[in-house]
Amino acid sequence: MAPDSAAAATLADAVSAVDAQLDPVAGALAPAAPVVEAARAARFVQFTIDETSYAVAEAFVTELDRVPRITLVPQTPSWLRGVTSLRGDVLSVVDLRVLLGLDPTSAQTGRMLVVRLLDEEFSVGLLVDGVDRIITIEAGAVHPPAAPLEGPLAPFLTGMCVAGEQLVTIFDLERLLRSADIRQFDDVKEEPSCEAR
Repeated sequence: MAPDSAAAATLADAVSAVDAQLDPVAGALAPAAPVVEAARAARFVQFTIDETSYAVAEAFVTELDRVPRITLVPQTPSWLRGVTSLRGDVLSVVDLRVLLGLDPTSAQTGRMLVVRLLDEEFSVGLLVDGVDRIITIEAGAVHPPAAPLEGPLAPFLTGMCVAGEQLVTIFDLERLLRSADIRQFDDVKEEPSCEAR
C-alpha cells in the first residue's frame, strides 16, 4: 500500500507543480475528496475537456505534463496529433478534444496525461484541457447515465458520479487503450529526417 500512496502524492504534486508554473496564484491543487475505506473506493484523476469533467483511474496515469513538442505523422487520423519523445521512448499523442470533434487542445494551456495499461508496456499521451485534482470515488457511487451516451467517446464511458458538487463522467481507460483505433499505432515511429548535404 505504501508505494501506491507515494505514487498518488507524486501525481498530486505534479498536478500542482505544473499549474503553479503557469499561474502561481491559480496553481493550488484543489483538495481531494475525503479518503474512504480502500476496499470500497478508488482514486481517480479528474480532468476537463470543453468544460465537461471526466475521471480516469489513477492507477493508469504515470505522468502529467504540459503539452510537449509533437512531431506530426502523415496519413493518420486528425485526433492522433503525432508522436513525442519521452525520455528516449516514442509516445503516440492522442488529442481527446479532436476525437470529440472540437478544436485541438491548446499547446499553451492544455495538459498531457501519460497513461498506460497495467499488464503490458503500452503507453499513450492524452491531451486534455486541464487536470483538476485527484478524487476518491466509492465503489457504489458510479451509476449509468439516465440516457444512453452518444459520440465517439461513448464506448469508453462507464458511468457518472458526483464528486463534490460536480458531475463527473468515468472514463474506461483500459477499454480505450485496447481499442483497435488506438492499437493501430503501436509501432508508429518518427520518420527519419532528410538532411541536405
